[in-house]
This record gives sequence, structure tokens and C-alpha cells, in this order.
Amino acid sequence: MNSKNDSLLEKLRALEAVFLQKLPGKCEEIISALNDFAAHPDNKDALTVLHRHLHTMAGSAGTFGFSELGLQARAFESRIKPWLVSPVWTAEEVQHLATELRHYFTHAVADLRQAPDHESELMADLVHGEDVLNETRLIYLVDEDEDQQAAITLQLEHFGYEVRRIPHLKDLALAIATRRPDVIVIELSFPEGKNAGVDEIKRIEQLQRLRIPTIFISKTSSFESRLLAVRAKGDGYFTKPVDVVALTERIDTISQRDLSNGYRILIIDDDVVTAKFYGAILRDVGMNVRLLNDPTQVLAVMTDFRPELLLLDVYMPVCSGVELSRLIRQDNSYVDVPIVFLSSEADVNKQLDAVKAGADDFITKPVPPEYLVSSLSTRAERYRSLRALIMRDGLTGLLNHTAIKEQLEAEVLQAHRNGAPLALAMIDLDNFKKINDSYGHATGDQVLRTLARILRQRLRRTDIVGRYGGEEFAVIFPDTTASTARRVLDKVRQAFSKVSQHSEDVEFSVTFSAGVADMEKANDPDQLFDVADTAMYVSKQEGRNRITLA
Repeated sequence: MNSKNDSLLEKLRALEAVFLQKLPGKCEEIISALNDFAAHPDNKDALTVLHRHLHTMAGSAGTFGFSELGLQARAFESRIKPWLVSPVWTAEEVQHLATELRHYFTHAVADLRQAPDHESELMADLVHGEDVLNETRLIYLVDEDEDQQAAITLQLEHFGYEVRRIPHLKDLALAIATRRPDVIVIELSFPEGKNAGVDEIKRIEQLQRLRIPTIFISKTSSFESRLLAVRAKGDGYFTKPVDVVALTERIDTISQRDLSNGYRILIIDDDVVTAKFYGAILRDVGMNVRLLNDPTQVLAVMTDFRPELLLLDVYMPVCSGVELSRLIRQDNSYVDVPIVFLSSEADVNKQLDAVKAGADDFITKPVPPEYLVSSLSTRAERYRSLRALIMRDGLTGLLNHTAIKEQLEAEVLQAHRNGAPLALAMIDLDNFKKINDSYGHATGDQVLRTLARILRQRLRRTDIVGRYGGEEFAVIFPDTTASTARRVLDKVRQAFSKVSQHSEDVEFSVTFSAGVADMEKANDPDQLFDVADTAMYVSKQEGRNRITLA
């Protein structure tokens, strides 16, 4: 197990220890709430408190490995739930329930003071499962054409990939057994046979029962060759000489690295320890998670955090999750933000009420980490995709002019609140008009997409990239000074200048000039744009292909 997974397990075990420490007190809270209700059976508020404590126990106990306790709490919860709607219980029924419930939880306090002999199911899944994220993208390039290998490797490395060249087909299986790649890029034909590359991929998959995303490359573009690649479950097909920009786009599409892609998830749950547990799982796969235990603060937190998905429980103090969902949906700014309920509630009618209130999904606790990550990622990605139609530039996929300006306003406000630095870079491609005039606008568009891709790949996930207009780009660097942003951007500049651009049979390179400013120079977003833009024009005047600090 790698150190990253070890770190997550340490966090989850620490949370499990906290839960275990608090468990006797939570059982006593249930007994106390029961005593209040038994003393005043007509007090619906007392019954509501008892129900909420049982509901919380049903969800959290299962999450932390105490499945029997969770099932028993769920059974008690189900028995008293009808009383919340229709108070038809008799004194005998109340007394009978009170005796059973008090007996169970009084004895449970002593039995549960010892930690369980086994890990929780969720942590066992993490121990035996594979990482959702990889720290780097490893590409295996399998081709006997050394010149072609060298050319593709050099270009892929400029885009930030780790590339291992494998010149002989017979060495591929051993390489995979030693270290599994994210993607295989393989020639179709080898001396072993015309379709040896396809045959070897099939053989490895059958032998190792391992499916690795695979892209085939070939000198031919015949229908028969392409069909062979499809039947070998190929994820892409490129003819030589390979367009490396298009290849990187395909790799990004099929790579699993961006599964969670930094989605902003807001978890609203009054059960602090359980919320932290699921928050740790989501953070481990790269999600940006905010925990909120006081639902009255939801609108203020949403304004500040701008979540891409909300994760709610059904039962909370002050208001229910269903009421909170309706409250959120009243604000037009949040009518499209996905809302997912994560609760131990098994009543289909209650789940239907949540959907009617605007929920997009209902997940029952406890939930396997893989299922939770996959479900939330899918919905957050759909939301992000829909937003992209409005906020993204159609050619590059970056934020458009309006969106990058709005983003800078939000980041400046946050930097002021946190007393943190913030830098802005303005980038302009050098001699872009000559590129369009010499090679055509299709080639010019390719250059724009190449720069956009390198910016996204070589900058942090927290850095915000936009196409300001034409051949001009803007990058927001949160928590970063101008000097640091300049050093980072200069590495991007050097990598971009080494990428080979293609136009028919012609190869050429392109450079860019940039200017960087931070909030030491301007506190207002519009002024910050102006100062960085002025610095960029200084770079142009001083010879291009350089970065100037304001």
C-alpha cells in the first residue's frame, strides 16, 4: 500500500477512535431522550429528539464498523417513526418500547467500550481497493521505431507525462507486471506479425485479467486496421506521424486521474465525526470538501464556497434536510446545484419526499467508498459540464472572458478576507497573426488549444485559467505572490516553446509573452487586470518570449 493510502487510513482510524470514545455518551443521550419521552408521551418534541438520535446512530454506527448496533438502532427508529406522524400509541406500547430500548443501550455502553476486532467495512474496502487517483500519469510507449518513439516521448514529456519507452513487444508484459501504466500507446504491427500489437494486448488482458486503456498507432488508416483496434477494446487510433496534441487530448479523456477533478463538495450533517469520515474519503481522491454542522449558515457558506454538490442528511436539528433542500432551491442561484442525501433513512416515502424537495439522489449509509466517490463524481461532473456550456470558451475549454473576470472578483474578495496573497498573469501568444496568415486559422486554433492544455496540466488544480479573448489568456494564482507565479509560469513558457506544432508537412514552434501582478500592486480586480496587462506589453516590447513582473 502506498503512503497516500496509508495516510488516509490513519485519518479514518483516528476518526473511528473518536467515534468509539464518544459512543458511550451517544448511547446515554439516547437513553436520556427516551426517559424524557417516557415521562411525557404527549410531548412530540421529545419523540422527535429521540428519533433523531436513533437515526444518527443507525448511520454512524454502521459507518464505523458497529453493524449490529447500527441495525438495532435502525429497528428502533422504524418502530417509533409512525408515532411522529400519527400519535396512536398506548401507554403499554410506550412502556414496552422504553423497556426494550433502555435495556439494549444500557448494556451496549459496557460492551462497546472496547474497540472492534476488525476494521470497518469502509476501511477494509480502502485497504484492498486500488487508489482512485494516481500521482503521475505513466505512459508506456511500445514501438520499434526509435525515431518515432523519441519524437513522441519528447512531446509528451513537455505536456507533463512520464513516458517509458518499450522498443520490443516481448518486454511489455513484464513491464506491466512490474508497474502498471495509466495508458499504453502501442504500434499495431511488429516483426512478430502484422497485427502483433493487438494480439499482445488481448493476451495480456486474458493472462493478467487486467484492462489498461490502450491507444493504437499505425502507418495505415485502413478500415480493417481500425476495426481490429476496436475489437481489441482500443480507446484510440492514430496514424503516423502522430499529432501529439490530439494524442494528449485522447489520453486525458480516457485517463482515470481526473475522476474527482477537484469537485467542491459541501457536506451538511450535525453528526460531526461521521461527516469528517466521509469528508476524509472524498478529500483523499482530490475533492475540495467543506463541512457544515450548522444548517442555518448554509447560504453564507454557499456564497463563499460555491459548491458543485451538496451532501445532506435527512434529520438534523433546527430543520430537516428536506426543508433545507427546499430553502436552497428557493434561491435561483442554486436551482441547478446537485443535492444528494446521504442518510440511514430506508423509508421509500421519506426518500421520495427528499426527491420532491429537489434532491438528485438518495444514498443509504453505510456506503462503500468507491460507490460514494463514483456517484458524487458523476453528478458533479454533469453539473460542471452544464455550467461549462455557459462559462467556458468553446475552443479551449477554459473559462471565457466574463467567467474569468467574475472568478477574479470572487478570489480577490476571498484573499482580502483571509489576508492571503493573490497573483494574476496575462498571457499573449507571440506573432499569432503571422501563424494564422501562414498556416491558416485551423492551425491557429490548434496552437490555442495546445497552450490551454499545457496551462491546465502544468499548473495547480487551484489555479484558475481563462481565455481572455483572441490569443490572450489569464491565470489567477490564489495564495501566491507575483514572484512565485512568475517562476511557475516561466517553466510553462519554456515547455510550450519546445512543443512542435504541425501544419500539413511543416513543423514549427510558438512562444508567448506574459505579465504578472499581485495585490501588492492593485487591490481592485479591474486594476489588477490592467497592471498585469501593462506588464505583458512590456514583455512584448522587450523582445517577446519572456515574463515581466509589474
